[in-house]
Amino acid sequence: MAGLGSIGEVTVDTAPIVVNELTLVGSRCGRFEASLPLLEHGLIPVEALIAGRFPLGEAPRAFERAAEKGVLKVLLTA
Repeated sequence: MAGLGSIGEVTVDTAPIVVNELTLVGSRCGRFEASLPLLEHGLIPVEALIAGRFPLGEAPRAFERAAEKGVLKVLLTA
């Protein structure tokens, strides 16, 4: 299980990660409390930051998209 904060948990088959010796890197860029009011009032165009949405089964394609120059955010959905 991978924790997602208050969102909940998601089941991940870790066998391919272990067998293929992959490295997973998470990111959380410091404190974000100051941004919450900006998000609440729609002052940050978050949709414009998302370059693509992919189902979990298309993760390889999502990672390819994320590696493209200029892409800031790609979402994987369960």
